[in-house]
Amino acid sequence: MHEIVTLQFGNQSNYLGTHFWNEQESYFTYSGDEESPVDHDIHFRPGVAADGTDTFTPRTVIYDLKDNFGTLRQTNALYEIQQNSAAQSGICLDAGATPPPLSSSSVRFWSDYNRVFYHPRSLVQLNVPTAHLAAPSPNQLSVFDRWDVGEDLFMSEDQEYELLDRDLRPFVEECDQMQGFQIITGADDAWAGFASKYLEGLRDEFGRKSVWVWGLEEARQAGREKRLQQLINTSRSIQTLASQASLYIPLSNIPSSVLPSYLDLATDSAWNTSALQAAAYESVTLPSRLRSRHGPRGAMADFEMQFTNEVNRNILEVEMTARDANTYSEPVTNGVTDHRMTNGIDEEDEAPKEPDTLDIRFSKSERGGNRRSHTFSRVNVCRGTWSALPESSAHTVIQTFETPLLFNLPSSYPEIFKYPHHLPGQFSAEGDLPVYTMQAPTNGLAIHTALSSSSSIAHRIRGLAEIVGRAVGVEEREGLRSDLLRVGEEYVDGWDSGSDDDDDD
Repeated sequence: MHEIVTLQFGNQSNYLGTHFWNEQESYFTYSGDEESPVDHDIHFRPGVAADGTDTFTPRTVIYDLKDNFGTLRQTNALYEIQQNSAAQSGICLDAGATPPPLSSSSVRFWSDYNRVFYHPRSLVQLNVPTAHLAAPSPNQLSVFDRWDVGEDLFMSEDQEYELLDRDLRPFVEECDQMQGFQIITGADDAWAGFASKYLEGLRDEFGRKSVWVWGLEEARQAGREKRLQQLINTSRSIQTLASQASLYIPLSNIPSSVLPSYLDLATDSAWNTSALQAAAYESVTLPSRLRSRHGPRGAMADFEMQFTNEVNRNILEVEMTARDANTYSEPVTNGVTDHRMTNGIDEEDEAPKEPDTLDIRFSKSERGGNRRSHTFSRVNVCRGTWSALPESSAHTVIQTFETPLLFNLPSSYPEIFKYPHHLPGQFSAEGDLPVYTMQAPTNGLAIHTALSSSSSIAHRIRGLAEIVGRAVGVEEREGLRSDLLRVGEEYVDGWDSGSDDDDDD
């Protein structure tokens, strides 16, 4: 069945993951005559509830600190017989009613907008090791800003419980023909240290299965000491997580590009920022679970070949453009889609034109002026109708997946996308210009996402190496710095366009 098991490490990861699972739930069909466009067996597992009824729950293991679970219980209505108290949203869902509207101020935990039931084994509540709670954190950093706290948390739990055997193995052993693992983790806090130890064990236990690591990065303003610690943690993530992952994909919670006019993002709300991340994450990975009638299937291993065949460029960038499917229909060339790009068939073209930059860029930006960036490889995933895209050339290898399936906007998803809509019968004072208002889409989003390997990755890694050279202790400095520079060299290949160093601080 080509199953995928998802691992979620940390609070921002679980905000994103909750949006992802809600989106998958929105694709379910309950009529025997209607087939879902998504093969739910890939991400969901069958089971039996306490009352003997069949269940379908996510193939996921969710790790977070105990206080971050909110009202979500480890045993829920599917798996318990005794009645327990529940949060208002949980009561409404159990009763089949519509929960109250959500807002940035009302969402305090990722469980506040959760719309799916999890198997009890999926929910793993952790506590910070006592030794770290007792010790004062240096430079007024919070305990969970530090990489070593995450490592210690994993080792203390693993020593007592053997985490992978207890939490992960039951989900893996249920799979018939597993594609691999999707790991969503903080990349610049203690969860990165936790994930690095977890990934070591995963590689030892499950060999060369596909493992994609989505490294979530904090882009909001922070004090100098905290910002420096985040950059050091990010450097360690590239050194350890990227070296063990099949693909490593940084995903900033606030885009580095100028926000497009249609994006109304409350950057201080994790519910908002994770919703934007989830739109990109869910769209990029969509081909791995699509039914063939709704677009070409693209397994995780197929994506990896696009970036790592004969090279070692597994660190990627994500970009996205979104359109209201009701009001936007981009024309295709001569009325048809360029099928040379469909199903991943590449065509040679000597023109060295770079692929267009999309509206929203999730990789951290660099300072130091404008640089010419070269794209080595790119995978486009286009939902809805988009114009024909550039083909592969002698300089850039491009693969494109196209599907009519739009990105759904369930009630749990914030209204962060808004587009101009004409108010019927209303015109300007002069009477000749229609009046528009910004409104959220009603029938889904047409989304174009791109996953790319480019020379701009070298710019950022070099900048991180320079910061490490100034800020990390002598014992670790040279090893970490040299590892970063070695990784950065993979993304140069004669396309280095500037001599000024990347100042990422």
